[in-house]
Amino acid sequence: MAKKNILIISYYWPPSGGSGVQRWLNFANKLCTNYDITVITTKTPNYQLNDLTLNKLIDPRIKVIKISSLEPAKFFQSKNSNSENLTSTGLFNKIKLYVRSNFFFPDSRMFWINKVSAFASSYILNNNIDCFITTSPPFSLNIIGYNVKKQTNCKWISDYRDPWSDFFQFRKMPMSNSTKNKHKIWENKCLKAADSVIVTSPSLRDEYLKINTNTFLINNGFKNYIKTKKGEYFNLVYSGVMKSSQNPKNLWKVLYEISSINKSFSNDLRIKLIGNFDSEIITNPHIELLKKNIKFFDYVKQEDLNDLISDTTCFIACDINDRRGGNLIPGKIYYYLSFKKNIVAFSSNNSDTDKIIKETSSGKVFDFSNENELKNHILELYINFKDNKEPNINKNYDKYLISNLTTDLDKIIKNTIA
Repeated sequence: MAKKNILIISYYWPPSGGSGVQRWLNFANKLCTNYDITVITTKTPNYQLNDLTLNKLIDPRIKVIKISSLEPAKFFQSKNSNSENLTSTGLFNKIKLYVRSNFFFPDSRMFWINKVSAFASSYILNNNIDCFITTSPPFSLNIIGYNVKKQTNCKWISDYRDPWSDFFQFRKMPMSNSTKNKHKIWENKCLKAADSVIVTSPSLRDEYLKINTNTFLINNGFKNYIKTKKGEYFNLVYSGVMKSSQNPKNLWKVLYEISSINKSFSNDLRIKLIGNFDSEIITNPHIELLKKNIKFFDYVKQEDLNDLISDTTCFIACDINDRRGGNLIPGKIYYYLSFKKNIVAFSSNNSDTDKIIKETSSGKVFDFSNENELKNHILELYINFKDNKEPNINKNYDKYLISNLTTDLDKIIKNTIA
């Protein structure tokens, strides 16, 4: 029996680094065993992170087509690449942010929409594509999906790694009410037009089910369990991007306060901050005071990262510090699970992050304002470290293995095509 043909349209694809690329790189590699997979991606990317080693992970059976477009996003970036540039001062920067928020809809990749919509529609009709998949953000991909669906009537699966109209960065941008309303209108149009919708968090699934009853949860995940080793130091690790809205200020404060009165703790403490950090984190006064204990790393290639953090004592995970947050789960949490080490997470009560940490018994979650309980927990982890007490290594997180998640995804694809 001939394989079904699947087209995936994704802006993020190797050599894009970071967590955003991992989801569909891993899924595509698994799916190409049973499907003929073609990927459409950008030829002129503006990636925040690049990792050329990821090119080696693409299964050679996957056909990759790259389409160029105008990339104005570079104009809106801060000179400081660590800054999310949403609270810039100065008249010129404020004007740039206003233009970015209101004149580039739904985002600065809008110039990719018409070109990809036309190419993908022609490709689908000429190559007997059975189903196409879009993954966002950028949210321009949803409009591409809408256009292609209208032009071809091909089965469309729309994947949302983040919520659209309630995207956390939108809350900090000077968006007019008419622009906000436009995002909401298009979000509804695209959700209704899709044959199936996939999301990465339970609360977003519940929200989108109100609009499209064929909405399903497929979490992010990890490829395999990673071998770890006992570290010489009390190693706390954060890996990924940390925006100012994720900054766990009380953690830095607590670590400094314990270090200032406990010489043993101070001598043993090592903090590895790996990736891209907003300037507010780098210049935090308590981080400055802890500088002998902290080492910042630029983005580390995926093939080297596992070894660098194999001696981790505890991982740090940060949600968005916003009472309206909670409908997305930091992708790094799944990567952390593969080490079977303790996680200290910062999020609001009953958020999706809170629920997944509790479900997996992988650590503890603290509100961003919680200080006393956080300090006690850090001390408890340190005592366990000194006593050579390892976390429960028998924890089973198999449901979040990419292989098992792909099985769930395959069922959605088959039901959509049927």
